[in-house]
Amino acid sequence: MTVPSINEGTLNQISELIKDFITNRDIDQLLGSSNIENINPNGSKRDRIFDALLKQQRQDKCANNIVCFVENVLNPSRYNDELKYQRERETINSKLLFEGLEIGEDGKTRVVTKAKTVSEALNRSQKIKRNVGELNIHSEVIRFCEEEWLKDNYFHAILEITKSVAEKLRQLSGYNTDGTELVDNCFGLGKDSKPMLAFNQLMTPSEQSEHKGFANFIKGFFSMYRNPKAHNPKINENTQLNELTEVLLIASIVYRKLENTYKTGWK
Repeated sequence: MTVPSINEGTLNQISELIKDFITNRDIDQLLGSSNIENINPNGSKRDRIFDALLKQQRQDKCANNIVCFVENVLNPSRYNDELKYQRERETINSKLLFEGLEIGEDGKTRVVTKAKTVSEALNRSQKIKRNVGELNIHSEVIRFCEEEWLKDNYFHAILEITKSVAEKLRQLSGYNTDGTELVDNCFGLGKDSKPMLAFNQLMTPSEQSEHKGFANFIKGFFSMYRNPKAHNPKINENTQLNELTEVLLIASIVYRKLENTYKTGWK
């Protein structure tokens, strides 16, 4: 994919921000790994970055190498502090959004709708963290719905979250079914059936009741949040942020339970 050239003003702002994220030694290494020539080795950190990026972009007539440089700067593997990574990623995104670009949780660039105002760019770049707050949402849940959430597309954000739960069940079990059938395949427990997956020993009536309750919980999750979204036209839906918040919380509960399941060996 060819990335259109980035506005020089945006490039200048990004350079000003990045100078505080990296050392002088980092500049040499990161420019080199991005196939960008360091044309001003004796300049200030900001000038070294900006001059190199601007020349490369003019030479390439696109921003591909610039994007590569930003991705290298924000490579998650460079960070030991998750909060520091999120903070610096959001700061850069507040500028990239004006160009219709954004760095995702995985450190990769994606195309998004361009921001039109400073407040919009700031709000969108921080929306996930701000709205999640202290809710302790599972990181996998956010990963599946982040793009739709940032666009205020709550309808499809909810649909993606519910689909992610089904996919997690398939990965754990190896079944290719869906919905209620998939839950029964994974957790079905009855007189003539044994579950493939369990999150307790199923030794007592209480443990078996808890197991069945969790299976019904997942079925209810699909019935309440996925099925209506899958069958109803979006134009007939009025999905609000509070409904998305509900789904985020419930899906996080499911994910954490699934992390503690094990294969029983019965199927």
